[in-house]
Amino acid sequence: MASKAKPVLPLLEAGPVPLVQLRAQAKKQLVDLIDSRRGKKALILDPAISGSLTQLDAGLSELFTEHGIIKLLYLERVRLDDAIYNASEPHLSDVRPILYVARATLENAQLIAWQIKSSSARSPNRHEYSVFWVPRRSVAVEHVLEDEGVYGDVIQGEFPLDMVPLDDDVLSLELDSAFRECTLEGDPSSLFYTASALMRLQYTYGLIPRIQGKGPAAAAVKDMAIRIRKEGPLPLAAATACRIHRAIILDREIDPITPMVTQITFEGLIDEITGIKNGSVMYTPSKREGAGPAGGGDGGRSRPGSTLLNSTDPFYKEFRDLPYYITSQRLQQYARDARKEYAELGSKDLSELKTFVKGLPKLLLLDRLSDLAVPVAEVVKEQAFHDRLKAEQDILEGYDVEESVQYIQEQMWRGAEALAVLRLLSLFSSCCGGLPKKHADSMRSEFLAAYGHQHLATLNNLEKAGLVKPQGSSSTRSSTFASLRKGLRLIVDDPDQMTANPSDISYLHKGYAPISIRLVEAAVKGGWGPVAEVLSILPGAQFDILQVLDPDGRVVDRPYKAVAAAGEQHPPYSMPAIATPLSHAWVTTGSTSAY
Repeated sequence: MASKAKPVLPLLEAGPVPLVQLRAQAKKQLVDLIDSRRGKKALILDPAISGSLTQLDAGLSELFTEHGIIKLLYLERVRLDDAIYNASEPHLSDVRPILYVARATLENAQLIAWQIKSSSARSPNRHEYSVFWVPRRSVAVEHVLEDEGVYGDVIQGEFPLDMVPLDDDVLSLELDSAFRECTLEGDPSSLFYTASALMRLQYTYGLIPRIQGKGPAAAAVKDMAIRIRKEGPLPLAAATACRIHRAIILDREIDPITPMVTQITFEGLIDEITGIKNGSVMYTPSKREGAGPAGGGDGGRSRPGSTLLNSTDPFYKEFRDLPYYITSQRLQQYARDARKEYAELGSKDLSELKTFVKGLPKLLLLDRLSDLAVPVAEVVKEQAFHDRLKAEQDILEGYDVEESVQYIQEQMWRGAEALAVLRLLSLFSSCCGGLPKKHADSMRSEFLAAYGHQHLATLNNLEKAGLVKPQGSSSTRSSTFASLRKGLRLIVDDPDQMTANPSDISYLHKGYAPISIRLVEAAVKGGWGPVAEVLSILPGAQFDILQVLDPDGRVVDRPYKAVAAAGEQHPPYSMPAIATPLSHAWVTTGSTSAY
């Protein structure tokens, strides 16, 4: 068992729509931008997109080499002639064409300009620079290059990597800072990227007839998408047929609670404890005693690394959405079965041995999942983990405000991680309509005393974003969570949900059903009419429109109710042909593994 199973990318053909088309398009665009510069070249990648690129091709390094990349580096504040960039052959100083692929941020533009200026000052005309902005070039980054005096030294282009397929039924824009940009910086770029991605989805799979949404950012995305559609009409083939029946766009602002609650599924806990990024996770294979699969030994398998997590692993596909303790039981049972089969190898005939050998790849995957479960198991067995789950549940149920305050303060005194305490503060504030007046100042002071006054800006930003704020401030309304909790049935006290076959989504968070998922459920089951009163409590406008064809064959948008009512008399519009009643949910400015 010394060899390690090589994770593979999902085929992207088994989902509701074949997402493989999106991956193929993105890979082709990447190859085209590399081939746009002849000869041997160096590629400097923005670390923020390197993970997304690994989802395009399992053999990315080989792909780069095949197309002339002889030096692969990552963008950091290092001079191009620094030893860090030139530690191995070939030296960067010996490569003339340098390609940058980076997100279109001001920080990246300033860093690239600094590298070019510092290199040109020492060795003019040594390099030819090309910058490909992801997903689009912006006026702001062009102004930075111009202000820094390198605009004329750079050939600029775009790499429209927007939607990254992570699995057969999951797309991600990988916009980590979208919520901050929208709420703190007033930068709507991520909303435009989302609208553009929504339109590309329609160019690829046909017009989406019905679009529903809630929240200010969701409404902005809808308006931008309609404007893009009017400026560049859909081809006739896309306008008259569709693969997706409905798109549901939700603003993270309507559900700030869910990201603050601990996930208890196998995949959710891996994300909570180890961290899943771009569909991959860092882990350290365990040293095992003895020999054999799923618990047998291989003393050399101990180097840390990363591995992809997706539905190509049959065990992960089975376990990912199950409550952790059920996953743990099944993992142990599979491991016992594997060890038993391995111990009986000596008594097997040749055909049985061949069958066993064919099953080795699956055993390696089981071995890998067992390693991934180790850090999760170490945390879950601690009483502190279960105390936190109980504290979160008390906050969600509005059980005892004073007891919740005391628990959060105890976490500060005991030196819990600052991020964990901030999540509790955000959860408490969102559920209570702000921090109670008599505790708000003391909780802020105690947090700063425990974690340092450098976090004063952090607390101010959280208040500006509406996540941690005192009750009675100008940005605070009276608590609305109690009404939401009852109207959307957010708390489900049913032990049967914590089984291998739960019937309600509340099992994701041990009895709490996310607001956003409840809204998606209501939209799909019959529309938002029955929950209209609850929706009015949440921030921002709601919308429900149909994209239909007018008598001239042009795509127009009309309110859903108006079209439905008119259709009863004499249909003035025609609907595109729907292949399958499929819905696609978007969460603007951030999602979680629970989705």
